[in-house]
Amino acid sequence: MSALTADASRMHSVHQPQFLPLPVKGGIRIFLNAITCTDANGFAVPGANTAGLRPQGVSWKPFNNTAGSDGTLGNTFNSFGATRYVEVDTKGEWEFALTGAVPKPGDPAFIVDDNTVATATTNSIQIGKFTRPASPGKWFVDIDRR
Repeated sequence: MSALTADASRMHSVHQPQFLPLPVKGGIRIFLNAITCTDANGFAVPGANTAGLRPQGVSWKPFNNTAGSDGTLGNTFNSFGATRYVEVDTKGEWEFALTGAVPKPGDPAFIVDDNTVATATTNSIQIGKFTRPASPGKWFVDIDRR
């Protein structure tokens, strides 16, 4: 599997979304339904197996900041009306591409890229726990359980 190059359709459990607005790093594009992390400065970036990233959830809406500077939440009354932010859902069970060993339910799911998880990675950035197999080459991960 590989990182996203376009917005993706992703199966997920029916749940009450818990939205988190995150300022987006300059020069970055986050696709719809991408695993989303924050860097050391708190800016949203696509999920990756990169030291220092913190998993946040799955992007509910895409955001293209490839021509922008590091985002801010701005000073608007409602943070969802702010500039250069991405809306991330921090809850639910989501279907992700799987690489490597087949997991068992309850195993930790580590981020490979913004589309892919594995049972083991170099930097062990955990997005959640595996719950059940999905369509071929994919597994469901509960991102509430980190």
